[in-house]
Amino acid sequence: MNPKYPIYIPSHGRSENLILPTVFKKWQVPFYLVVDDSQWDLYRKAGMEKHMLRLPFLNNGTSFPPRVFITEHSRANGDKRHWQIDDNIDGFMHFDGRKRDHIHPGTALRMIENFCDRYTNVGIYGPNYSTFVIPRCVRKPWVKNVHIYSCMCMLNSLPFTWRGPWNEDVDLCLQSLAHGFPTISTNFVAVRKRATMTVKGGNSTAYQNLDSRAYGARTLAARWPGVVNLVNKYGRPHFHIKDNWRKFKDIQLLIDKTYNEESISLKQIQILDLWAKE
Repeated sequence: MNPKYPIYIPSHGRSENLILPTVFKKWQVPFYLVVDDSQWDLYRKAGMEKHMLRLPFLNNGTSFPPRVFITEHSRANGDKRHWQIDDNIDGFMHFDGRKRDHIHPGTALRMIENFCDRYTNVGIYGPNYSTFVIPRCVRKPWVKNVHIYSCMCMLNSLPFTWRGPWNEDVDLCLQSLAHGFPTISTNFVAVRKRATMTVKGGNSTAYQNLDSRAYGARTLAARWPGVVNLVNKYGRPHFHIKDNWRKFKDIQLLIDKTYNEESISLKQIQILDLWAKE
């Protein structure tokens, strides 16, 4: 089982560290791997040619320009939604409140779509990090109107797009909520991601620059006065969402009364025994 909506993976400098593309390729999940001319031959030689989509400009070290291109590409194709997923995610997990099990990545995304598409007005949805989905501690299968991390399914009719230079996922979620489009973060499906700056390539080199990271936090705070505060964390300015996103708790989900939800059985979830259960 695979997702309904197209998957895009922006990538740069990671032809030798193909984490998520390798997972998707192994389990036959279709995807676009978005790379620029400077990286094209490297990714092609790594065996990704059938999945590659050429970025029509050079990646300048920040991720939001490629994300804008991806959104416009999906809109031009007439898609209702599209997925944008970071390339350093290495697995998808089903969570039943008691344990987390690795599952087929295509089925994981389809389960999220199947649940969230029952609502007509969700701007962005996606899975939580498995780090935060703690067995016997986390009791809610999903949470609304919060930040979606690294694996986002975006409604293509939203009247805005990505902005940078950093923290573009936070800014996009804030834009969605400010325009009255709820967000949903799922715990019943979670993603396992390598820690930021632990995988060579991507934006790691630029993001390690403390001045750049501080500038990104200040930019976000300046765009969202009264919503984003600057705090000193880890020895540098860091953004903090005031009241932990509770400002947006009253934005309501609208149910699609004509929606026919797919029935996905436990057998179809296909727990992968080759990965250790947690």
